[in-house]
Amino acid sequence: MRQKRMDALFDVVSGDFHATRELDPGPIPLISCGDVDNGLVGYFDIPADKTYRNCVTVAYNGQPLTSKFHPYVFGAKDDVAVLLPRQEMPDTTLTYVAAMLNVMMWRYSYGRKCFREKLRNVRLPIPMRERGVGEQIDHDSVARLFPSALRRVLADRKDSGPRSFARLMERIRSAMVGTAR
Repeated sequence: MRQKRMDALFDVVSGDFHATRELDPGPIPLISCGDVDNGLVGYFDIPADKTYRNCVTVAYNGQPLTSKFHPYVFGAKDDVAVLLPRQEMPDTTLTYVAAMLNVMMWRYSYGRKCFREKLRNVRLPIPMRERGVGEQIDHDSVARLFPSALRRVLADRKDSGPRSFARLMERIRSAMVGTAR
């Protein structure tokens, strides 16, 4: 495992919306720094150029560094960072990134927030391998870190929304705790 800076793996961008009153009701989930329902604030009419999919959000406020994987289309409030992978990453790798960032939450608090510049410099332990000209994430090694049952659950998720995906992630967390015992 190597320690890689977040900005080597992701473009770290801040969410686009400050207040929900800026938006009309609609079909797209808006994600904030909350912990409930994968950070879901509500459903709004969000322009396509301000939506994301298959990304991790990281809280600036609340409990800083709280990280959530979102396999569905969503918009983001400006109190979260959106991690845009610099190369294509499977769900298992993105879930691993969120889990590893959540392990590091103790380093930050309300008085010691993790804003974009700090987040870019956070070092993430991740399996890497030499490929061609340089290093790349070893996605197979990351996937092997998950029990096979959890890989099946992630694969079967289809196109779930924030609430059902939040329940799925709770099942995964529970299973991982059970596996660790």
